[in-house]
Parts: sequence; C-alpha cells; structure tokens
Amino acid sequence: HMLKMLAHLLGDVEGQDFQRTQVSQAFRAKADGAFLPSLISKAEKIPAKSILFNIDQKATVITKDQSDALLKVFVKVFDESRGYFGNQGHVARFERELDNAGHYEQFQEAFQREAGKPWIEGRKEYITQGTKIDRAYAEVVGGDAPTNILKQFSEDYSVSIEDFADEVAEWLKQQPDNFRLNFFVDEVGQFIGDDTKLMLNLQTIAETLNTKTQGRSWVFVTSQEDMDKIIGD
Repeated sequence: HMLKMLAHLLGDVEGQDFQRTQVSQAFRAKADGAFLPSLISKAEKIPAKSILFNIDQKATVITKDQSDALLKVFVKVFDESRGYFGNQGHVARFERELDNAGHYEQFQEAFQREAGKPWIEGRKEYITQGTKIDRAYAEVVGGDAPTNILKQFSEDYSVSIEDFADEVAEWLKQQPDNFRLNFFVDEVGQFIGDDTKLMLNLQTIAETLNTKTQGRSWVFVTSQEDMDKIIGD
C-alpha cells in the first residue's frame, strides 16, 4: 500500500481512473503542519511517470535461475509502458526500431491489411504470422520481403544493464525537461531470496540508471523481509 501511494504521489500511473493531483490533494488535506504538505506540493510540480509492478507477477515467462532474470523484468515493464510487446523482448526491440524510424504506425496498418487482425493481437502469434509480418515490414521499409525478420531479431537479441539504462536515458531525452521515470517494485525480497547475484543485479540497475539518466530515474522497492538483510550495505 505504501509503495502504491508513493507511486501516485511521485508520478503518473497508467491505467488509473484518478489523477496524480487528486492523490496529492487528499494527502495534503490529511497532513498536519507545514513541512509535509509543502513537500507534497513540491513533488507534484515535478513531471514524472511511475511504473508500478509486482515483480513475481511480471516474471511470468522468466525463471529466477537466469543470471539476468531481474533485468529482464525491468526491460519487460519498460517495454510494456511504451506499448511494446513485453513478453518477448526481441519483438519489442523490433517494434522499437520501427518506431524510432517512424514506421511503426504504418507497419501496424500494413499488418492489419495482410492478416485481417490488429498487430496488438497478431504479435502474440508471431511464430505463425511470420510471412505476413515479413510482407508488412517490406511494404513500409521498402525492398524485398525478408525471410522471417523476427527470427533474425530473436537470434541477435540480448540485454544488458547498460543497454537498458541507455534506453531509459534516451526515452527521457524525448520528454520535457526535468521529467522523471521511476520504477516501483513490490516484493523484491521474495523474488531475490538468498540469491546474491540477483541482489547485485538490483543494485547495479539502480546505480546505472542513476548515472546514465543523471538522477532522473529511481528504483523504489518493498520487501517483507528484513531490509538490512536484503540490501546489506
């Protein structure tokens, strides 16, 4: 509950029926004295987006024994926040490259004509829709239709903490000045358990985001475990 309230106070949360300003007003009305209300007002003036998620729920296709399991969840939720297909990272990368080139909307229209269904549905069946995806891609990019373009993306796909932080930093450059992107992660202790590699990954993600974005992207976590035990120093 605390994490959810922080997410709403410190940024806009997608898919909600109420606005960040409503949450701030409610908290200011309940806060005593001048100190906390002024801080809430100050925070409200900073433009920001909050990505709020339960890490176990989002790790549906990711096993914890993967060395980059934690990173893959962060990449997944960031991709989903931009409208890309988070369940398959290589498909999301394909969409992002089309978007960066200014072809994404045209591709979706071309795929709709080829497949008779919207891309948001077709991408879930990308294995069986390969030929139609190739034709739609060729239509908007030009040239001959490639052979299984998504297979090529799958073979070349990899993720690293530095690449992820660079993507976040690049996205922030496209936003208004001083805009923030914050990740609010619930039940981190349960996900990490005693795995020191996952803990190190979490620390490295937070540090690299802070460095690459110059403090404009933070990671907030909650855990029912002893926090000193979980985060160490």
